[in-house]
Amino acid sequence: MEKNTLRNKLQKVKDMGYVVSMRKGNTGIGYTLETLLGIAENNIKLPDFGTIELKSKRKSASTPVTMFTFNKAVWKIKQIDVIKTYGYKDTTGRLALYCFVSSKPNPQGLYLKTTKTSLQMYHNDGTLIAEWQANNLLETFKKKMPALVLVQAETRVNSEEKEEFYYDEAYLLSEPSGKKLLDMIAKDEILVDVRMHINLRGSVRNHGTAF
Repeated sequence: MEKNTLRNKLQKVKDMGYVVSMRKGNTGIGYTLETLLGIAENNIKLPDFGTIELKSKRKSASTPVTMFTFNKAVWKIKQIDVIKTYGYKDTTGRLALYCFVSSKPNPQGLYLKTTKTSLQMYHNDGTLIAEWQANNLLETFKKKMPALVLVQAETRVNSEEKEEFYYDEAYLLSEPSGKKLLDMIAKDEILVDVRMHINLRGSVRNHGTAF
């Protein structure tokens, strides 16, 4: 697909005005956009950029957009011990740890520190929970997101109580910068999203630590 072709497709979607969501729930915005664009998967190939990610976001939503996940060989203590020590019981009664982590301690006491060589997650008690080597983190970031098309939409609920989207903004973001990634983490413009729990079998279910 050429960049101009994608731009024209997005313009046609915008010209449609508000469209009814083709799927209920949070994923409706992405599924509806991909369907309107005729894209079977959530990535696009553009000659100048290779394979790029397609992300969509409700303008009214405060939920961050997930760029990539990475937690391989980063844990300094066992994940099950992290959950047991710093987690909580969720609404189903299982031990869990789902939280955003920034440079300031969150309700679980977790916070981030950045150095020239790594990103570290600590607890207020001084325990180093996890550490991402900067080179590995940046390699994962660039591999996952050499480029990104971010589409934003106004939303409303129609008379039939169905959500509608107006996709009126789109941005092509390319040439990701490793230094800026670490700077943005230090400034809390990028958060770390810990997402794991202990299942009924007593083992850890980790959905991937998201950035």
